Amino acid sequence: MNKTFTTLIALCMSSISVQAAEIQPNQPLHWFGQQSDSYQSSTPYGNNTKAGHYVQSGDAEIYYEVYGSGEPVVLLHGGVVGSMAEMGQFADKLKSDHLVILVNTRGHGKSDIGTVLPGYKQKAKDLHNVLSALKISKTDIIGFSDGAYTGYQFAADYPLQINKLVAIGAGEWKKGFVQGGRKDRSEPLQSIIDLDPRYWAEQADIRPQPDKMKEWFKQANQEYDQTALGKSLFAAINAPVLVMAGEKDVNAPLDTVIAAYKMLPNARLAIIPDAPHPAFAVNFDAVWASVKPFLLSK
Repeated sequence: MNKTFTTLIALCMSSISVQAAEIQPNQPLHWFGQQSDSYQSSTPYGNNTKAGHYVQSGDAEIYYEVYGSGEPVVLLHGGVVGSMAEMGQFADKLKSDHLVILVNTRGHGKSDIGTVLPGYKQKAKDLHNVLSALKISKTDIIGFSDGAYTGYQFAADYPLQINKLVAIGAGEWKKGFVQGGRKDRSEPLQSIIDLDPRYWAEQADIRPQPDKMKEWFKQANQEYDQTALGKSLFAAINAPVLVMAGEKDVNAPLDTVIAAYKMLPNARLAIIPDAPHPAFAVNFDAVWASVKPFLLSK
């Protein structure tokens, strides 16, 4: 794996100076850390006028896209630098025989930032409102990183609406833990922008409140600093969960992932050898080899 890409992802949970790109409707979007040989879907996930919808969830309009037909599955992207586009290979695999729903977390993509701290209970509630708008009573969820934590919270708060959960790159989270092996979250937003200017230029063009990015970044880090997710959450999840991580994940270290797996009442564990935080971005075949049979199992 490319060292630059590893560095990008390791820092992804951390005055904004970025010039918006001119993004046309239905133009495919670049996902954070995307390399020249990375998977790129021809479907413009996150920027598709035919598939896109909004639902009001409290103080924010939440953007989501819907594809295909069949049993529903929700795809939840990562945090801060996450986007629907990063989940494109999952969507492309699933939409031929599933109803696929991709959701932009508040403050990401075309969703509003809102005014409340973006905690996982709020994100789970936002997802609940999306599913209510679609009249979906029960669904599978595949979540990556921040999206996986939202999936955990959703499974605990809305147990009748969850069928199975695939949680990628999300383990036990003790208060004060900072992803990527860093000491704190003091990096300015500009340092994150500088890692992938193209991604941020596209985001600045599609986000409804690009002028509030610095404020949103600070708000998100405040919430992460007070986050603690452990036994009280995991023990409350009765749905089947596939806990998955890359062997070399520095955002969700292996010991935290195994700890979460042991706390969950009904869990399976899959570790992708030699893979970093976004394991599916570097070894999708290995990830899919575990995800597909898990979703198909009774």
